[in-house]
Amino acid sequence: MKKITLAICAALASTTVSADTILGFDATLGAWKPAYSGAVGVDSFNVDEFALAEDNATFIQAALEHPIPLIPNILVAHSKIETSGSAMLSDSVTFADETFLIGSDVTADMNLTHTDATLYYEILDNWVNLDLGVTARQYSGELSATSDFQSENIELSGVLPMVYGVARFDLPFTGWSIIAQGNGTSYNGDSHTDLSAKIRWDFVPALDFAIEAGYRAMSLDVKELDALQSDLEIKGPYLGLNLHL
Repeated sequence: MKKITLAICAALASTTVSADTILGFDATLGAWKPAYSGAVGVDSFNVDEFALAEDNATFIQAALEHPIPLIPNILVAHSKIETSGSAMLSDSVTFADETFLIGSDVTADMNLTHTDATLYYEILDNWVNLDLGVTARQYSGELSATSDFQSENIELSGVLPMVYGVARFDLPFTGWSIIAQGNGTSYNGDSHTDLSAKIRWDFVPALDFAIEAGYRAMSLDVKELDALQSDLEIKGPYLGLNLHL
């Protein structure tokens, strides 16, 4: 009888483990407060002159993991990044094909909204977690510059292939994790990085909810991605809510 009971318990435990590892889902929704620095345009106009607003940017990402060997897991992410500002030009500036003359009062609206599709493999899965993969980043943004007599609109709609990686260190028995996540690429003189460092606290373990806070830094140094020419840095703190099943 004891053997039968032990066998049933082992079977139930095995079933529970299998159910937990069939599919995994991880999603984060948050707000990011970035500051902008660097240059845009043919003449590398300093964006500090525009005094771009540090409005909150929103982001969401969701990952689905499965136990099937050789087939990668998938992560989809979307960041909505919009800002605007104005400047009185102290020198002539060219955006795309339009040159704005000295003394022009120029208003700039910048949209760097993008969507990521990432395929990745889980290399380590214990108290140290490591994922590696590749990302296709689709930009659907623009830079528009307008004065009393001129206007220019530069679309940003190219796709960038990027290397993806994330490392998570779980602090045992605490509910706290330290996470580093990033994408990066460099090709034909263009480079783009997007790096995040964050701390996550599983504050409602029974419901699989966690809160995370961190710092995100993007650099966008491009001359050949669509019509936009930029050497930008966008960085700041963020706060997010995480669900892990």
